[in-house]
Amino acid sequence: MQYWCMQCQTHYLPEPTRIKCDCGGALWLKNDNLRLNKHDIIQHDFSLWRYCKAYPITRADVTVSFNETLTPMPETLWDNIPILVKMDSSMPTGSFKARGAAMVINTLAKQGIDCFAEDSSGNGGSAYAGYCAKGNLTLNVFLPAGTAAGKIVQTKMYGANCIEINGTREDVANAAINSLQTHGSYYVGHNWHPLFIEGVKSIAYEIWEQNNFQAPDNFIVPAGNGSLIAGAYLGFNELLRAGEISKIPRLFGIQSAAINPFVKQFNNDDSPLKPKNTIAEGIRITRSSRIFEIIQFVRRTQGQFIDVTEQQIKQALIKMGQKGFFIEPTSATAFAGISTLIENNIIKPEQTTVGVITGHGLKATEQIQMLTLNE
Repeated sequence: MQYWCMQCQTHYLPEPTRIKCDCGGALWLKNDNLRLNKHDIIQHDFSLWRYCKAYPITRADVTVSFNETLTPMPETLWDNIPILVKMDSSMPTGSFKARGAAMVINTLAKQGIDCFAEDSSGNGGSAYAGYCAKGNLTLNVFLPAGTAAGKIVQTKMYGANCIEINGTREDVANAAINSLQTHGSYYVGHNWHPLFIEGVKSIAYEIWEQNNFQAPDNFIVPAGNGSLIAGAYLGFNELLRAGEISKIPRLFGIQSAAINPFVKQFNNDDSPLKPKNTIAEGIRITRSSRIFEIIQFVRRTQGQFIDVTEQQIKQALIKMGQKGFFIEPTSATAFAGISTLIENNIIKPEQTTVGVITGHGLKATEQIQMLTLNE
């Protein structure tokens, strides 16, 4: 097992202090033996660890766990087309990022590491905080100075140390990355750590199994840093290599028109990015650490990146609630995108389409109340 950079092809030993390539690129796990067949599933284990054959750790290595069950995937009718809704809001910490945090924490805990650092005021920070609390491990979460208390209440309730940093978002990330010297904590940032996506890819195995061991035609998610798209691609690609599926789903990343770096890069638009505020706070990211690789993944599947307006996101949020799904505004971005893809005849009734709820609405009750007050 090695880490490698897809941009310059450099390989590294998977040391806990190695986060980035020397060229500045993101690192990925390099292990061509990781793949999954139907007979590899641990049948009596009803958690994401039932797919351990495809992970860099064994089932016996998993010591910090909530017995993460497979998240529901009910069908609903969306713009008169049946779709499947993958409810990752049901993960232990309320978002899909619990998948990545579970993998990173268990892998590093096996190596004897018990103090971690993350830079996030949202779902990434709360996911790591929950798993560190479960494992009686220390977590230092680095935040921009003045971060609203409501954004980090879940993280604080888990007992994480929240450390405010003056400066830019990059300054916050650098403080977390360098915290081994300042706070004795190993960086596990969800935007950079190579093992995070190894946990996220479990969503592909679940969808495959829940869909009668078939890949769907379309997979649609909000796109911030893009880890959910990357994880899905890796998971489905491993199933393809194992001969379990005949195709990888078309991957679609949906962004707010207020801040859409993936859309601009995908369309070769080199005009300056002019970020604006968006109700989809979880994907308000100006540049992904893995943008070049993820765009390649999407192109290989014949997928797309598209953007939607703030009004479309709000409408999708309300519409999902009326169908029984209480979701974060960020998650609503995906379903606004599904509407656009249906309208443009890219998603069709005879296809199997999966949209992902990335985070629970309980994480944003005040924001949702303000958005829907007059509805």
